[in-house]
Amino acid sequence: MIRKTLNRLLKRVFIPIFVLAVSVETPLRAFADGSWPSGCYVEAEGACLMDGDSMTVLYSKNGDTPYYPASITKVLTALLTIENCSLDETVTFSEEAVAYEEDNSTIIGASAGDRLSVRDCLYSLLFHSANDVANALAEHVGGSREAFVAMMNEKAAELGCTGSHFNNPSGLTDPDHYTTAHDMALIMAEAVKDPVFREIQSNLYYTHAPIKRYPDPNDPWNTVYAKHKMLKRNSFYYYPGVFAGKTGFTTTAGNTLVTACEKDGMTLIAVILNGHLTQYEDTTRMLDFGYNNFKSLYVSENDEKYSSVTNDMTVMGLPLLNTVDINLDEGSKVTIPKSADFSELSSGLSFDLGDRDPEGAIAKIQYSYGDRAVGTAYLSSSITGLSTQLEALSDDPLLSSEPETEASVRAVSSEGEAAYSPEAAAQAEYEGEAALSNEAETPSIEVNESLQGAEEKTFSPLSFISSLWSEDRVILGITVPAFVVRIFLIAAAALALVLIIGFILLQNEKKEARARARRRAQRLHHTKDLTRKQSMDMDMMIQNKMFEKPGRRGRRK
Repeated sequence: MIRKTLNRLLKRVFIPIFVLAVSVETPLRAFADGSWPSGCYVEAEGACLMDGDSMTVLYSKNGDTPYYPASITKVLTALLTIENCSLDETVTFSEEAVAYEEDNSTIIGASAGDRLSVRDCLYSLLFHSANDVANALAEHVGGSREAFVAMMNEKAAELGCTGSHFNNPSGLTDPDHYTTAHDMALIMAEAVKDPVFREIQSNLYYTHAPIKRYPDPNDPWNTVYAKHKMLKRNSFYYYPGVFAGKTGFTTTAGNTLVTACEKDGMTLIAVILNGHLTQYEDTTRMLDFGYNNFKSLYVSENDEKYSSVTNDMTVMGLPLLNTVDINLDEGSKVTIPKSADFSELSSGLSFDLGDRDPEGAIAKIQYSYGDRAVGTAYLSSSITGLSTQLEALSDDPLLSSEPETEASVRAVSSEGEAAYSPEAAAQAEYEGEAALSNEAETPSIEVNESLQGAEEKTFSPLSFISSLWSEDRVILGITVPAFVVRIFLIAAAALALVLIIGFILLQNEKKEARARARRRAQRLHHTKDLTRKQSMDMDMMIQNKMFEKPGRRGRRK
């Protein structure tokens, strides 16, 4: 309980204040002509080049303009399937799954009742771009295509997509099915972080189980092949480092392509939308542009300002809590021009964390190069060894409420140890009683004096605090001067007082809020009663007027 309370107190109060104290924003130094590298030519209508680790956009052409995605939609379909299914689960093709297709739609030729594993389906989805498989997976994962489509849009929003809406799991043309180059880069960046997705993409072909139309296991129609040409060494478009990708095409969407490449310490994601048979040339130019002009740096290896915030909770150079660690996330990166330096970045600290932020993070550091966001890092805290220190303090003889007897003192001195030994003390006490019984001449006054001495050694809180106040102490192997102890005691007392006052004020505020709510409810109830009474009086008056005799009205005396 103490550990949880201290963790909560440190993470919510002390650590944020401490971090803010040392996190004054770094001024931005001028960089050459102040420009971001440019000069990349892309023929397609929409394009985006992003670092998949830092999520920095290196190049964009109409990156936030919606286009039809075609079959690169299946990257999101595969990601949701992997996240929600085991590879060995069995997918049964329904009549609706195999019939819900356009003319000339790409399929594996499954029939209603065919059964394939999720693994078989994922390879057929990503390699052969089979639309009947996309439908079957949607029904298997979501229960229906409609439910799966809702999952697709929810996942896209969770990843930060702002210009997309998906209306089917395959990417077939639909006015309500569209995305942006930037959104598809976010989706692909998330997909390549999954080891199952990467394992599938590391192959170039795969043979799935036989289906009714092709019952022979050795039938070549049961083998699917990767279509992305930049993955194949024998292709003219082969690009070293490309490890994942998905193609797409419809007459309405044009050529679409999403590609992931890992080289020079950077994972780049390239997206082409509405291309015109130049999707591979456009992607090659974007990847060359990225690797020639940018570099990726680990924040923990370059940010000296935040990396120094570790075990630094001290007073006058003496550690108060050497169990508190504040660390930078070691995996966080920033992506900047090759000619730039990390010191040229500005950073902003935020404690507003969401569900997608790492567990245990206490703050988020957002880095910028000029007006461009170039990466995010996280500060995390941990409290280690706290229970051990509490146990050690509880075993301190000075904090023990048990009186020291003469026998226990003899036991410690005879063994030459500083720690109290109950067994040795019991033996010594037994020997002392035997000696006393053998010495009949010993005056009773001496026994009383020894008992009085034992009573004088009984622990007293006031004397303990007095000794803390006036004497140097050795805490965890460090000699702490008495004036430092006094400072710490005063600070602790002040903090306790502030917490108590805050608690009292909070309770009073809650009490006043409840009282205000009651008064508001009473006024509302009274107002309703008054309104109802006035309405009833008005109705009665109207009725009386209606039944009043006309001859009486206006009679003069």
